Amino acid sequence: MLPAKLYEVLPYVYVAAGISMMLGVKSWLALVAGVLISFAGAVIWVLRSDNRRSDIKKAREKYGGIMPFWLYELLPFSYFTFALVLFVVSSNMYLYPFATVMLVIGIHLWILRTSYRKHQRPEPVKKFNPLRSRTRG
Repeated sequence: MLPAKLYEVLPYVYVAAGISMMLGVKSWLALVAGVLISFAGAVIWVLRSDNRRSDIKKAREKYGGIMPFWLYELLPFSYFTFALVLFVVSSNMYLYPFATVMLVIGIHLWILRTSYRKHQRPEPVKKFNPLRSRTRG
């Protein structure tokens, strides 16, 4: 089994390796491989995030919205992956502002999802025994 420090960082390593492969190597094969590696990291992150959620699953399904689970969860990753592909493939400078907006939206959604998934269900208040009254003598 992997050490906990390596295990926790693994999805981010996959996403970073995929991004560096997309940006570093000017080849269609490297671009496709980078997208696939980033997608693998995104899937691992989504699975861990869903497993660690502390909200009630039935309430999540009831009030979850109209988008399917995987489409909703992979939306931030698809935004910034599409933006990076536009930066790498396109030579049209008019697409760069659009790609920048997509990149910012994707990173923003990912940060929001990360911050929302750290909440914990409140624990019930434990009954406590009050201190015995001190007798002064």
